[in-house]
Amino acid sequence: MIRFSAMLFSTLLFTASLPVLAKATPSERVKETVDQVLQVLQDESLDKQDRRGRVKEIVRERFDYESMSQVILAASWRKATQSQREQFITLFRELLEQTYYSAMDSYNNQTVRMGRERLKGKLANVQTFIVAANKELAVSYKLRYRNDDWYAYDVAVDGVSLVSNYRTSFRNLVKSKGMSGLLAELAEKVATLKSNNKNSEQGTLPSEQ
Repeated sequence: MIRFSAMLFSTLLFTASLPVLAKATPSERVKETVDQVLQVLQDESLDKQDRRGRVKEIVRERFDYESMSQVILAASWRKATQSQREQFITLFRELLEQTYYSAMDSYNNQTVRMGRERLKGKLANVQTFIVAANKELAVSYKLRYRNDDWYAYDVAVDGVSLVSNYRTSFRNLVKSKGMSGLLAELAEKVATLKSNNKNSEQGTLPSEQ
């Protein structure tokens, strides 16, 4: 369930505005995106590559990667060059995408139950529960209103924040290796995940190459 939730988190991303001006409430946006992803996962006519591609399109439409990158890098974002910022956003987005690809393969008819919504100005927190075999895993989304819609900038699985985890590990990497070192490690990790996922699409294992 944790692996499946890691994939679903990437599918529920938006930013927030005043309720009166919003096209939809934060909860409605979360439910809409989850329903789209589940529909793709349940479509048996799709092969693994098509399924991943369609989920990626849904995610990219609703994920505020730039805001998440700013929060994760914190002071390092302000010190980074424009080129380094752009490179980080691209690599971080690909890291998340390649990570949830493998989680998608573990989907086994899980459903999602909506929980409560907390709204404060242009910020919101939407609670959901992934349900499988009479067990529930809590997944909550922090959203911000931006560009006339709601986009997610953090997700917490069982109370553990994605942003906080990455902020700690990336901060340590920047301290020891600098921003260029962090980008190099991210690029290497993404390349490894892409290779593994490509093998998975082709039905082979890395050891079989």
